[in-house]
Amino acid sequence: MDWPGNILLYVLLVVAVAIGFLLGRRERRPKKSQTAVIKDYYQGLNFLLGDRPELGVDKFIQAMEVSDESIDVHLALASVVRRRGEVDKAIRIHQNLLASPALKTANKQLIEFELARDYHAAGLLDRAEGLLRDIVARRDAQEKQAVDLLLDIYEQERDWQQAIVISKRASNSDNAQKLRLSHFHCELGESCLKNGEVKLASEHARGAVQVDPSNPRGHWLLALVESSQKRHKLVLRSLRRVAELQPNLGEELLELFARSAEAMGREHEYLEFLEQALQRSASAKVVGAVLAYQRKHGQLVDYERMLALIGREPRSEHLPMLLDVMKRSQQSIDTENGQNLEGVARDLMANIVVEVDGHQCSNCGFTSAAHLWHCPTCKAWGSFSDRAV
Repeated sequence: MDWPGNILLYVLLVVAVAIGFLLGRRERRPKKSQTAVIKDYYQGLNFLLGDRPELGVDKFIQAMEVSDESIDVHLALASVVRRRGEVDKAIRIHQNLLASPALKTANKQLIEFELARDYHAAGLLDRAEGLLRDIVARRDAQEKQAVDLLLDIYEQERDWQQAIVISKRASNSDNAQKLRLSHFHCELGESCLKNGEVKLASEHARGAVQVDPSNPRGHWLLALVESSQKRHKLVLRSLRRVAELQPNLGEELLELFARSAEAMGREHEYLEFLEQALQRSASAKVVGAVLAYQRKHGQLVDYERMLALIGREPRSEHLPMLLDVMKRSQQSIDTENGQNLEGVARDLMANIVVEVDGHQCSNCGFTSAAHLWHCPTCKAWGSFSDRAV
């Protein structure tokens, strides 16, 4: 714990309390002698700075007069104890404030929001949700903050339907909020699709794309919905859009494109799709898919071109391919060409720093073996990339 910083903060709080107290009591008859109040201040300070800090808050609650002039001091003290993890004390401070008839309506509304934050921090989500819904319904000054905190609660509870309803209260010009709402639709759509509710899944997929056309997940969900109804042409269209928005393609996306193209008797479109993807990113998945296609159809594999593409950004995920090239080059009839390919492959392998295969959040750096749409650490949506990290 940073005791010097806390001591300074508490000392400043005591001074502020004293000033607020004197201002608040001017031209009023005191309910309690000034000597007793000062005693409470010093006793509270001793507790806070000594070995019984839990009693300090009680003393300050007893000593501080509740008024609109001293409200900032109360809120500051509550914020300090909440940050220290003493949420129960923050709740008591805010409940004590709400019990006072002396405060203006605007200040009581602010205190209600702070109390909701206390409940959220304490894991009392039902209580926090009740207060926040009241704040949102009133449309007062804390509405935007209340909406954001409500969305955090609904994300935590995975209540995507309520999240969609409440997020529509947020500003339409907020791009981050649009992305968030788009992912809520995707969460519900994926659940509907698993349960065989194709019509609802389609509605949520289209809702996700409408809210944020730049979210690749919405187009991916739309492709899955169209695939379930065997509308292969629409599947290819949606997957092309996903590829434009997210160059690092996953194996599932490539497999779905291949199946739909084959079902239409247009497998050449799959190769065209892969070639376009290669220009954006020579990931191991795409390079491997190109090689598999060429071998399947008896086409001559251009290993020289493949090495040139990998050479733009060689990564550990390319190592199996480079080893395969070395093996094949040693078996090549054209000795000179085989030696050249083997040399290039060896050089690329020497430049690769061995990494852990996985996926990484571009916002906070959290890594995962599986691709995630929602980062469990920083709560960002759509921040994971399909690459070695």
